[in-house]
Amino acid sequence: MELREYVAVLQRRWPIVAALTILTLLVSGVFALRGPKAYEATVRMTVSVGNPAVGAPPEAEAPPYVYQRDYYQWLASEYLADDLSEIIQSDAFTARVSSRINEEVTKADIRDVTRVRKTHRILDITIQAARPDLAQRVMAGIIQEIQQNGGLYLAELASNRGQIVAIDDTQVKSATTTRSLAADLGLRGALGLFAGLVLAFIVDYLDSTVRSPREVERILGLPVLGEIPALGR
Repeated sequence: MELREYVAVLQRRWPIVAALTILTLLVSGVFALRGPKAYEATVRMTVSVGNPAVGAPPEAEAPPYVYQRDYYQWLASEYLADDLSEIIQSDAFTARVSSRINEEVTKADIRDVTRVRKTHRILDITIQAARPDLAQRVMAGIIQEIQQNGGLYLAELASNRGQIVAIDDTQVKSATTTRSLAADLGLRGALGLFAGLVLAFIVDYLDSTVRSPREVERILGLPVLGEIPALGR
């Protein structure tokens, strides 16, 4: 098919494309406005490893080849932050949080656990829930589980050298913003438009009507000698 034939199909079948696109947008808008609203809770936590226990030989008495303690304490803190970002999203951790708050918590609810930067020992934790109070409770359960039972997951946190502190209050907000809603509707509208185009070409392909001399010549393999023009009104 040539380009003008594609254009001719769209000119004939544009109501299908328009109807399916509009229907997709209307259905998506209704479900977006009437569907369950999601809420996000975020918090920032620091992870650090302190000095050895009191009574250990001071650094000045250590042999000259012994590493600098401060450097490796900072490095260990970074490793702990990396490990915790994976542990928080594990089945074992979410099961203990569920038992702690008496609510079902899955890995899908913990949307994101990231380090702010590679050089920092700070974790950004984001969770999602259907209600703002539930989001607050889940986040509180996560913080308590890390601080009270961190040693169950990482041996470094079982001693008094490991420390995890929430440096911000838990922030709860709606996860469905105007921008995200517009992006979602735009994506669904584009899918509806694509589906409408596919359906239009399928309908036109199944239609056996002959509409032009070119189609007659292509179907019969014979030249057209004449045609009766369409009568005006």
